[in-house]
Amino acid sequence: MKIAQLFLLTIICSLFAVQVHGQTVVFHDVYLLTMENNRVAANQTVIVNNGVINWVGPASEAEIPRGAEVISGDYYLMPGLAEMHAHIPSERQGEEYVSQVLKMYLSQGITTIRGMLGEPSHLELRERAANGEIISPRIFTSGPSFNGNSATSPGQARRMVQDQKAAGYDLLKLHPGLSREVFDAMADEAKNQGMEFAGHISYDVGLERTLEAEQGTIDHLDRYMEFMAGEAANRPDPNIIYFGYDLTPHVDETLIDEAANRTLEAGVWNVPTNTLLENVFNPENSVEKMMEWPGVDRMPENVVNGWQNYIRNIRSSDAYDAEQALEFLEIRKKLTLALHEAGAGLLLGADAPQIFNPPGYSAHRELELLVESGLSPYEALKTGTVNVGDYLGEPERTGKVATRYRADLILLSVNPLESIPFGESIEGVMVDGTWYWSGDLD
Repeated sequence: MKIAQLFLLTIICSLFAVQVHGQTVVFHDVYLLTMENNRVAANQTVIVNNGVINWVGPASEAEIPRGAEVISGDYYLMPGLAEMHAHIPSERQGEEYVSQVLKMYLSQGITTIRGMLGEPSHLELRERAANGEIISPRIFTSGPSFNGNSATSPGQARRMVQDQKAAGYDLLKLHPGLSREVFDAMADEAKNQGMEFAGHISYDVGLERTLEAEQGTIDHLDRYMEFMAGEAANRPDPNIIYFGYDLTPHVDETLIDEAANRTLEAGVWNVPTNTLLENVFNPENSVEKMMEWPGVDRMPENVVNGWQNYIRNIRSSDAYDAEQALEFLEIRKKLTLALHEAGAGLLLGADAPQIFNPPGYSAHRELELLVESGLSPYEALKTGTVNVGDYLGEPERTGKVATRYRADLILLSVNPLESIPFGESIEGVMVDGTWYWSGDLD
């Protein structure tokens, strides 16, 4: 079959919303960012079958299988992204909303999500996604969170770890409120059970003990401000969203490098979720401005109204000061860069769908903020691709466009190294070998 005929087949197949898993798909004569390095190669072909990349090389050397779907044009191909602090709605919010959120992630090139507040229904979603029964990214999920209300004694914490291990959750989610005694019991039992724990850091635990316990990820850069503020951090624990905002005047910025080096030595990853804090505190991000951001119009009205009210309440409180807020956000950027430069692992995560963070769309803003922090576009993209493969223990299977890797891909009309954020330029997404044109996911 000639290339022209195969290209016609591509147009016909694009009329169908879902491609059959296992179909051979060829991305022919495209620009390619493999993430092996920071170079985009022209005139490349990638052949996918049964969810795996079978061949990558020059278009002139490609042998296109008979009957394959061929996608060719002035496109850029790269690995799919991961949202490593995602939220999947509860089944109580309705099957339709859950389905739409998963599609929103995928529509923006998010081919893997790490759900950070799980429930039993998410285990079923994980399996259905893995089997191609629903339109969804690959799912990893925590169980219900460990916090001051759910884990009130060492014995209870140990039982929760055991129960979540038996249920099949991928990791344990921590929220604030754990006593040091309860945290220690949880961490010990998690080690016994081979379970990762990740998320927040409780006031009584602190950054140093968390690093010593080798928490899997610290999310939101939690308790770094306390570490750098010293004695001033011994105050009543503020609103959960503050993440040390109130300590900004007391931070010793000379401790940023020490914090980063200690994190590296502990082997602990960070998911900064800087966009969440920018949305809450940055006075330049007015409610009116954020209402115009891509994806916000696709969220339920009651959800968006809740976001608006939350922002207005925070910024009208006596504790909020616009100048201090900007300084706080600048410290977070400096810390993000220091962690990166020290070699402490960073993972892409925006905490969607939280405050003005629509699923998928907000991950692109997080990439933009990583670049603003001082990472190159290539280094920022690594946090959602190569680094994810390393974190998951799948460095030979996840995060690159290479033979034997998972076929999780994004097709763009722009060069991703020159166009962050590039969400509006996504032409299509492949997850585990199943191809969707962008219109199929709208």
